Amino acid sequence: MSHTKWRTVIFAFVAVFALVAASCSSSEDADDAPAAEPAPTTAPAPAEEPADEPAPEPEPAEEPADEPEPEPADEPADEPEPEPTPEPTPIPVPEGSTVGITDDTIKVAILRSDSKSLEDAGILPDTGDIPRNYVVFADQVNARGGAGGRNIEIVFHQYPPGASATDQQAACIAATEDDQVAIVHFVGGVTAETVLCATEGHERIAYMLSGILPQEIYNRSNGRLFSQSMTTERLVGAWPTLADAQGLLEGRTLGLMRGDIGEHEVAAGVLKEALADLGYELADEVALPCEGTSCSQVDIGLERMQAAGVDTVFNILPPSPFGIAVFLGAQDDWTPQWLVSDIENLSYDSVAQAVYGRSADPTLFYGLYGFTYGLDRLSPDEHTIECNAEFTEVTGISYDTVENKDAWSAVGSTCLFIKNLEAAANWSQETYGTVNQTTLIQGFETLTDYRLGDVTGSWSTTKHDAPDVVTVKEYRADCACWVEIDGARMMLDQ
Repeated sequence: MSHTKWRTVIFAFVAVFALVAASCSSSEDADDAPAAEPAPTTAPAPAEEPADEPAPEPEPAEEPADEPEPEPADEPADEPEPEPTPEPTPIPVPEGSTVGITDDTIKVAILRSDSKSLEDAGILPDTGDIPRNYVVFADQVNARGGAGGRNIEIVFHQYPPGASATDQQAACIAATEDDQVAIVHFVGGVTAETVLCATEGHERIAYMLSGILPQEIYNRSNGRLFSQSMTTERLVGAWPTLADAQGLLEGRTLGLMRGDIGEHEVAAGVLKEALADLGYELADEVALPCEGTSCSQVDIGLERMQAAGVDTVFNILPPSPFGIAVFLGAQDDWTPQWLVSDIENLSYDSVAQAVYGRSADPTLFYGLYGFTYGLDRLSPDEHTIECNAEFTEVTGISYDTVENKDAWSAVGSTCLFIKNLEAAANWSQETYGTVNQTTLIQGFETLTDYRLGDVTGSWSTTKHDAPDVVTVKEYRADCACWVEIDGARMMLDQ
């Protein structure tokens, strides 16, 4: 068909379509019908013929990402039954001896010098009934539940005043082998050999109330030795420093008198080393033959001191030979400056009174100075006041803080030992659920706040001698007493 004919047909078709559309629109309401658009006056241009190459297929639309299907609403889950609380893992109990320790008792032996005869003779001051002290305070602990839930059972053994290690051996064997005690408590006047009899030979805990011993004895005791005193090394090591600070050494000729025994030899070595550090040396050193608290050849020692021109003597002799030396020297008009210490307890009031009792001449003791960890009790301390009140309530006995100072102080010291034992055993029981030698030692080591009067200190895993402070006291013969020098206190390394 020609293009002219196609245009005719198309125009005819458009006309017919317009008539049909107008007919259809007339059936609607006149108000609502939209106005008809006029028919086009010209025919639309014919569409271009399709190209030979097919049109590119449209790229498929990206498929929507899979949306997560909504999770069904959580149904209320059954509440799980609570798991039972696991029992705490028990602390492993260290192995340790239970000799003298049962589920009901802790057995303790009190070993002491029987000084009652000397007290009755007025040679030593009255210290009261010391065995009764221990019984009173042990009974009190037992009444309130015991030490670690165990009753403290006490036995007593004594040895003669000034006894040697041989004399004291019998008491040690009776306590350890016969009585089978857990703890041997030494009140005073004990030798190093007797301490080792308990700690090294029979492997028992030892607790010393007084007495200066070398660190070697603590080491050989394998942690079983505790003391309310100080080691030789700590006390003597500070001695020259304190003396020099008080002006007692400068310009002086120094000498040393001691016993020919092991502990004194150790002290001499420490003293000479400490003096050398300060630039001093000894003009002479005399070691006298000694057995127990007795020494011979005191006069020979004095002659050597005088020959060397010594005017200041470091003395480590026991009380009796020291007193002899003072009086023999005075007879020859030799009155040096005497320096003593807590070694052999020479700085104790009781010893001072015993030495002074030999003569009423106060000039004999001119220039006598004591170096000590036993500080003056400026006022009665709370602990000893409380212990004496308890003692008086039980016994009806009351000691005056001045007239009966030694007896009053002894109550406080014995009371402290019992309370420390109670605390150590309670710690052991609470920590491990039991008490044996090892746990009891650990219990003592936790007592880091040691206090008795003005004496303060501590115990620890590496330090079993309690006091941490030393001072200088001057002896006054008019009162047979020691008076602390103001400002002389010095804190030692822990």
